[in-house]
Amino acid sequence: MAYVEPGLRAGWEPDTPVEDTAVRRFLTSWVAASTSPIAAMGGDCHSDDGFAATNLGRPAGFLNSTTLLAPLGPDTTDATLTAIDAFYAGSPAGEVLLFSAWPTPDLRPYGWQLEGHPPVMLRTPAPASADPRPSDLDVVEVRDAGGLRAFEQVMVPGYPFDDTDPGPGGFLDTAVLADDRMRCWVGWRQGQPVGAAATFVDSGINNVTMLATLPDHRRRGYGEALMWPATLAEPDLPAMLLSSDPGRPLYERMGYVALFRFTVWHRRFGEPPR
Repeated sequence: MAYVEPGLRAGWEPDTPVEDTAVRRFLTSWVAASTSPIAAMGGDCHSDDGFAATNLGRPAGFLNSTTLLAPLGPDTTDATLTAIDAFYAGSPAGEVLLFSAWPTPDLRPYGWQLEGHPPVMLRTPAPASADPRPSDLDVVEVRDAGGLRAFEQVMVPGYPFDDTDPGPGGFLDTAVLADDRMRCWVGWRQGQPVGAAATFVDSGINNVTMLATLPDHRRRGYGEALMWPATLAEPDLPAMLLSSDPGRPLYERMGYVALFRFTVWHRRFGEPPR
């Protein structure tokens, strides 16, 4: 782990105030956004000084994930990875993602494969630059089971969630709507859901967690139309998100700025290290 002079704050100590940095806000919000739906659906959640983890108990895409809360180093890597393995041991969780705000050691010997280095992006509070909503798209906020099913119809194939078990009532249970920090929108065209977005308002930011458009409806401006309500869920707060490289130009047009890149790993539990 990086050297920290005693008495000086590095920014990842457990007692670090949420408002210390934008990164601290994002990590705190990211963990809350990851934990809330899993807890609402009866899954397992873990948090300690080193990492936070969620496990729905069935394949659930990136909802089964671990987020590091401090950088890995020579004195912590073995213990942290062993604890993560123990949390998912014997679980049918499928693929699990590991998110780190810091560069990590090579985790391949522990069974993980590198997913990539997505940029973290920030937009300071400001009104929408224009109303880009296409005339054939209606954007409706999700407030009930029907809206949640429409949201799911877009998000699972459009995001995509490649590794999911929908469960008896669908991928997402309506219990997730009880947390008013989670806000979701669906874009409707001719009575059919074609796009969706979600934001988790926590830790002083609008954390835009998901955006998807069905493949046959892309490049029509639907994604940007859905991004504006997600970005401005609480218009006086900044917005942050973890971007893909293909999605980055859209966010930059909207005023987002890339700050740095996360490191993301993935592995499927129950399989031996490769």
